[in-house]
Amino acid sequence: MEFLYSFFVVGHFTGIAAIVGPFLLQMRRNSDFAIGAVLGGAITQLVTGIALAGIAASQIEDYTKIFVKLGIALVVFIAALLGWLRSRKNGNTRAVKPFFHAAGGLALVNVVIAVFW
Repeated sequence: MEFLYSFFVVGHFTGIAAIVGPFLLQMRRNSDFAIGAVLGGAITQLVTGIALAGIAASQIEDYTKIFVKLGIALVVFIAALLGWLRSRKNGNTRAVKPFFHAAGGLALVNVVIAVFW
């Protein structure tokens, strides 16, 4: 079980890297955002986060932090999905920028919550 937990932790870290890496590198751009990578990272974060919470369910006393992080992760996923859909419709233009920034910024908020809560 410990191997499975570690496997999902590695996946979770990979997912956050796929969101935060492109966000930090492309924050000042006005087009050509790596929204596909952000969407893939958001999906990975959701799946591995739910799996990690399920594996550790017997050790969790208060689920408030889990639900807050899940809520933020869902908003990150929705923002990434809407940005990806808009990039497919309009090309990768300025229309993607608010979704890209919302997904990246909220992913950083989730990291801060994970560390300090």
